[in-house]
Amino acid sequence: MTENPQYLSANVSAGESEGEKRAKRDHRHDLWFKRSLQAAAMLVLALLGCIALSTLWGGSLAFQTFGFGFLTSTEWDVNAGKFGALVPIYGTLVTSFLALLIAVPVSFGIAIFLTEVAPPWLRMPIASAIELLAGIPSIIYGMWGLFVFGPFMAEHLSPWITENLGALPL
Repeated sequence: MTENPQYLSANVSAGESEGEKRAKRDHRHDLWFKRSLQAAAMLVLALLGCIALSTLWGGSLAFQTFGFGFLTSTEWDVNAGKFGALVPIYGTLVTSFLALLIAVPVSFGIAIFLTEVAPPWLRMPIASAIELLAGIPSIIYGMWGLFVFGPFMAEHLSPWITENLGALPL
C-alpha cells in the first residue's frame, strides 16, 4: 500500500498536539488581553485630557479677564472686581504640607508598631480598623471635624486662648 503524500501532510497539520492547540489559544487570549489593556489605557488618557481641557475651558474667563497675573496676584477686591489666586494656592500648599508633616510620622509609627511591636492577637483588629477608615471619603472626615471640633473649639479652646494668649500677636 502506498501512502498518499497529500493525505499525510493534511493529517499532520490536522493532528496538532493538545499543547500546540493550547499554546495558540493562549497566544490569542494574551493578544486580546494586551489590546484590551491598551484600549483601557488610551481611554484613561483620553479622559484625563478631557478633564484638563474642561478645566482650561472653565478657567479661560479668569485668564482672559485677569491674565496669568491671576496666579501670582494676592489682591482680592470684590468691589473693584480684581482677584488673585496666590493666597488660596499658598493656603492649599501650606495645608497640604502640614497634613503631610503630621500624617507621615503617624503612619510610619503605626506601620512599625503593627509589624514589629504589636502582639499577633492585636494586629488583625487594628489593621482591619485602619482599612475600614481608609475607605471613608475625606469629605466625611472634614464634615465631622466641622460639626464636632468646630463647636468644641469655639466653646472651650477659643475662650482659653483669648484669655491666656490674647496679648500675643498671631
